[in-house]
Amino acid sequence: MDMSVYTPAFATPDGGDATGVVGALALGRLNGTRRRIAGALADSGQAATAQALQDFSAGKGSAWRPETGLALQAHRNESIPLAALQLAAACAGTGGRGYLDIRLEVPQWLYLDGWLIPMKGLCSLSADGRSINIHSDLDSTAFLASAENRWIPAQDPTGPWTAYASGGLAPRYVAASGLRHSVEGFPWITAAPPLDAVHRLAADPRITAIHQGWRVILEHASLYGSWVACTASGCLLLDPNGNGAAQSGSSYDHPGLIAIEPPACPVFCGELLVHECSHQHLLVYTMVAPVVKPDSDETSYSPIKRARRTMDRVLSGAHAIGNMIIYYALLRRSMELDRASQQRFDQHRTWFAEDYRPALDQSHNLTDAGRALWGSLCRAVDGALEN
Repeated sequence: MDMSVYTPAFATPDGGDATGVVGALALGRLNGTRRRIAGALADSGQAATAQALQDFSAGKGSAWRPETGLALQAHRNESIPLAALQLAAACAGTGGRGYLDIRLEVPQWLYLDGWLIPMKGLCSLSADGRSINIHSDLDSTAFLASAENRWIPAQDPTGPWTAYASGGLAPRYVAASGLRHSVEGFPWITAAPPLDAVHRLAADPRITAIHQGWRVILEHASLYGSWVACTASGCLLLDPNGNGAAQSGSSYDHPGLIAIEPPACPVFCGELLVHECSHQHLLVYTMVAPVVKPDSDETSYSPIKRARRTMDRVLSGAHAIGNMIIYYALLRRSMELDRASQQRFDQHRTWFAEDYRPALDQSHNLTDAGRALWGSLCRAVDGALEN
C-alpha cells in the first residue's frame, strides 16, 4: 500500500478520515499474525490445529484490537498454544466463525473485550458470529454479541477484570483492572490464574468521566470523532496513582486498547482520548511506513517525559501534542476554556514550538514517510492556530 496518499489523514483528522485504511491494515496484521502462528503449529507437528486456525474466519468488526497484539506477543515469547487461542479470540471478536482446541500445560489468561478468562489443560474456543464459547479445565464461559457492539458474558468469568459499556460509541468498552499506570511499559496483569474471586460492581463511576470526554469531542471537536472511534477499541481503567495526576498510555502489543486514569474534567478527559488515539494512528502508520531511519541513534529532549528520547519517541510525542493543540483550537470556537484547560493548551503550544519543532525540523534521521507526516502535522497545527 502506498501510504504517501494517506499520510495527511494519519497526521491529523484534518487530513482526511483514515478509518478504512486502519481497518485494512489491521486485518492484514491479523492475517499475518495468523500465518506466523499456524506455521509454528505446523512445524511442531500440529498440522490439524494449524489448519483449524487458518480456517477460523474473521468477521466484519474491526481487527484493530488488543487480542491480535497479544497473540503476536505470545508467539514472540514462544507460547504457541496461547498464541493460537488468542488469535482465535481475535477472529471471534470481529464476529468471525470457527473452532479451535489446543492444550495449555500451564495456566494462562485469555483476553477478550476487557475480560480475562483463566485457561489450562484441554482448551477450546468456538464462535458462530453471534456467540463465543470458551472452555478449559479452569473455566467455561459463553459470550454473546450485544447491542452495544461488544461481547458480554452470559455469566461472569472468574478472571479479575470486569468490562463495562462505555456509554457511547468509543471506546467500545471500559475494563476495570485494578492496575495503576506504568511509567515505561503498558500496565498488564502479571499474576497467573487462578486468582481469588473478585467483587464486581454494577458500574464504575469513573466510566462516566470517560464518556463525558467522548461527548466533548462529539459536541465541540467532532473532527476527532472518527479519529477516536476507529482506534479506541477498548479502554483499560487505571486506579489512582496517589499523586492526583491523570495518566494514560498505549502500546504496540495492545493495539486498540488505551489505558486511562480519568480526570474529573471532561475537557481534559477528551484531551487524553485524542492523545492516546494519536499514538494509535501512529502505530498503524509505522506498521508499513517507518518514520525514522533504522540505524539512527539520534536523541532529543521530549518535554512530555522531561528526558531525552530517540527520534521515533520524539515524533510520537510531537504527533500527540500537535493533535491536542488542534483539539483545543477546535474547542475554543464553540466554548470558553476554563483556566486549567487554557493552561494545558498554552503549555502544549510552548512545547510544540520550542522543543519539538526545532528538533524535528533539524533532524536528518526522519525517513521520507516521517518527514511527510511531520510536515502535514505542522501545516495542520499552523492552520488551526490561525483560525
